Amino acid sequence: MSRTMAEARLPQRVDAAKLVEINQRFTADIDSKELSRLSDAVESCDAPVSCDIEFDRDEERNRILTGSCKTQVVMICQRCLGPVTIPVESDFQLGLVFDDEQAKQLPRRLEPVELDEDARLDLWETLEDEVLLALPSFPTHPESECQIKQPTPETTATDDSDVKRPNPFDVLAQLKQK
Repeated sequence: MSRTMAEARLPQRVDAAKLVEINQRFTADIDSKELSRLSDAVESCDAPVSCDIEFDRDEERNRILTGSCKTQVVMICQRCLGPVTIPVESDFQLGLVFDDEQAKQLPRRLEPVELDEDARLDLWETLEDEVLLALPSFPTHPESECQIKQPTPETTATDDSDVKRPNPFDVLAQLKQK
């Protein structure tokens, strides 16, 4: 039976081993301004990061952290260089381990996250990692909304197409005739 902390403040550091044993579930928001790496990676992020996570054991008795997180960020469109709002969503299933040996024993479907010697996990950092991994590497507006700024050709006072210009190959033609 799982315990749920609905709409509570998400703790930054948790005793992950203990939360796995009691099958703890959290549904909460993290103020995106508290996530400095996310703030550095995007133009702005004013929306909170909404998280729904659960500490549990899988069928092979591995300690796991499953869940999802979502937010909205503003990035620079790589086509028109204007701001574009991007919805970011991440679903994940992480294996909680104490060392590299345990990480090697995890099934491939689980991404290892190492706990410290006291079985504590920086939950905010882990969730921030998941949001960062979900960011698009080439953010763009949808084509119908993108305002690509094309340079306009400059017009001159005289029409250059009527002016007779010397052919640069005339010199070669003269040399060939000699």
